[in-house]
Amino acid sequence: MERYLKVGGSFIRRQYAPHLLLVLFFCCMSAFFVSFRNLDARQAAKVMEMYVAFVGILLLTPLFMPEQNGEIWLLKKSKAMPLWQLYLIRLLLAVTLLAMVVTIFAQLMRGNGSVFSFGQLWLGSFTEILFLGSIGFFMSAATNQVVLGYMGSVLYFMANIGASKYLGHLGLFQMMKGEYNFIPVMFTAAMVFLAGGIFVRDVFNKSGIY
Repeated sequence: MERYLKVGGSFIRRQYAPHLLLVLFFCCMSAFFVSFRNLDARQAAKVMEMYVAFVGILLLTPLFMPEQNGEIWLLKKSKAMPLWQLYLIRLLLAVTLLAMVVTIFAQLMRGNGSVFSFGQLWLGSFTEILFLGSIGFFMSAATNQVVLGYMGSVLYFMANIGASKYLGHLGLFQMMKGEYNFIPVMFTAAMVFLAGGIFVRDVFNKSGIY
C-alpha cells in the first residue's frame, strides 16, 4: 500500500498538479456562472450536467500525458511496477477526486436551500460525468494525444446539445428531464471505456507502438 501511495503522490507532484489547479480554478469560478440558491431538482441537475460535467474531462483525460514524453515512457517501462498498475492508481485517484467534486457541489446546492434527492442527483451526476470523462480517457489512451482526448469528450458534449434524444441511455442531460434510468447503462459504458483505455495502452506499450 505504501508503494502505491508513493506512486500516486509522485504523479500528483510532478505531472497532475497543474490539472488539479485548473479544476480548483474551474470550481471557484462556478459562483460567477451558476446559482446554488433555491433550486428545484431539475435546476440542480442542470448545474451538474451543464457545468460540473467538464470536471470529468479535466480530471480523466490527462492521465496518460506523462507517457507522451518518450524518455519518461522508457523510464517507467523499465521499473518493476507494471504500467497497467500505474495507470490504475492514477485512475483511482482521479475518480476519487471526481466523487469529491460532485459531493461538494451537491452539498453547496443543498446548503443554499435547493430541494432535490441528494442520493439520486449524486449518483446520476457521478455516472454522467464519469462517462463523459471516460471518452477522453479512452481516446487519449488509443491515440497517445491528450488533445484528441479533450476534443473527443467536448465534441460528444456538444453533439448532445441537439441530439441527446437519439443516443438513448448514453445521451447526456437526462436528469434535467427528470429521468434517471440511464444510470446502469451509462455506468457500464464508462467502465468499458476506462478498462479499455488501460488495456489498449498496456497492449500498445508492450508492442512498442508508444
